[in-house]
Amino acid sequence: MTGTAAIVARGISRGIEKAVTVLMPVLAALLIALAAYSALEGDLGAALDFLFRLNTQKLTLNAALEALGLGFFSIGVGMGLMITYAAYSGREIRLTGVVLISVLADTGISLLAGIAIFPIVFAHGLDTASGPGLVFITLPIAFAGMPLGTVAAIAFFSLLFVAALSSAISMLEVVVAMLVQRLGWTRLTISSLVATSCFLAGIATVLSFNVLAHWHPLAGLESFAGATLFDLLDHATSSLMQMLPLGGLALSLFAGWAIPEGVIGSALLLPRAPALALRFTLHYIAPCGIILTMLASFF
Repeated sequence: MTGTAAIVARGISRGIEKAVTVLMPVLAALLIALAAYSALEGDLGAALDFLFRLNTQKLTLNAALEALGLGFFSIGVGMGLMITYAAYSGREIRLTGVVLISVLADTGISLLAGIAIFPIVFAHGLDTASGPGLVFITLPIAFAGMPLGTVAAIAFFSLLFVAALSSAISMLEVVVAMLVQRLGWTRLTISSLVATSCFLAGIATVLSFNVLAHWHPLAGLESFAGATLFDLLDHATSSLMQMLPLGGLALSLFAGWAIPEGVIGSALLLPRAPALALRFTLHYIAPCGIILTMLASFF
């Protein structure tokens, strides 16, 4: 959190931009190296079958809603991340090209991460749906029994750290940018206060594994009777994947109905025909698609 605050406090060009130019190549290099190791030492065939084989029984409306939420989370839609970064871009930057590159890169990195992790999971018969326990408990045990497992484990957790840091920078920037604009305080002051608040709030999750392990805040509710604070936050995060479409819906309605006609097309430097197509999509197709997907998941 200190590193995140230090990067955000330095601003966009001197802080976030410089950090990303280092973090992203490191992230890619670690992913490629770990994917190659996993393919050689793990069960690559089972992993590829799990990732890419079409299973029509899994094509449910609830899965579509989860995929929609994960997609929004992954590229920062519904949380203000892309809006915040786009606000810093100059008129000479074509945002349509940036969007295309971002989506393709995000999808490629996600698939590469799957290839880096799941061959090891299947080689050791691990549960693919065990959540945080898979990352912090089960995978280290699996690495311990593999050739060069210590090196692979170091690379894996370095990868996890870089990914977490880059995500934390983006999320902290949204809050810092807003408060700097509203309060007029320096970025250093705002970054320090927000980061400290996040750190203090996060301490309780760590204590859920020791001194607060027997504290169950929602013990009165049958569904959460045995859940620690960490478990509740983990569940809330999973639910957030399904709540993010609400943010996407609000953005599509705002962009399609509230923003004056022509503003978005002008900002994106779009010709008239693509601008009209985008406006029609934001007006009708995107909102209706999100609403139908969310409603259908309840039936």
